[in-house]
Amino acid sequence: MREIAERLSAGVAILEEVQQMRRATGDPTWGHDTEYAVLIAELWDLEEEILQDPGALKYELVRVPRGYTSQ
Repeated sequence: MREIAERLSAGVAILEEVQQMRRATGDPTWGHDTEYAVLIAELWDLEEEILQDPGALKYELVRVPRGYTSQ
C-alpha cells in the first residue's frame, strides 16, 4: 500500500481536476463516476488499514459484506 499522504495527494489532484471541469462545463454531474471511484478506493484502503491493525477499535468493528442489498 502506498503511504497515506501520497494516496491523499493523488486523490485531491484528481478531485480538483474534476471540480475545474465542472466549473468549465457548468455541469454539476461531470466526472461523478471518477469522483465516486476516487472516494470509494480511499475508503476501502482506509478500511483495509484499520482491519490490519485495529488497535483500540478491535472490539468495535463490524464487517459488512460488500454487494449486499437490503430489501
